[in-house]
Amino acid sequence: MPFTQRTILVTRREFAVSADTAYGANHAEVGKAWTSADRAYRETHGLPEGGNAIPDNAIAFFPGDDEIVISFETEGPARLPGDDLARALAEYDRRAGREQMAYADLPRGEQQKYLLAASELISTLYAAKLPARS
Repeated sequence: MPFTQRTILVTRREFAVSADTAYGANHAEVGKAWTSADRAYRETHGLPEGGNAIPDNAIAFFPGDDEIVISFETEGPARLPGDDLARALAEYDRRAGREQMAYADLPRGEQQKYLLAASELISTLYAAKLPARS
């Protein structure tokens, strides 16, 4: 029996809340991040909001020294790398004068914005129906 090779893309959605080792994190912000993660998980998996409970291990909570990260992962076929597109979008903005620094020098939050924009663009491109070949 011949073998099959697969490349699987794992996408990790993170919702980060700033935390301080002395004072912790603001509970309201943690609640907002948790609600956003729950909503995003349900949208990703086609589950109605407020509907069935999601699996106990679907969303993870990672406390760190300077932030708390709430996240979930999804798997799918390999696609265009989002980080390459995020770098290209940031470089375009830098050359157009909308951004002062190169992507690698941007704060993590700004990089995340470019990654999100790249992810949305890639999703749109892959979801678009291509015209039939004649």
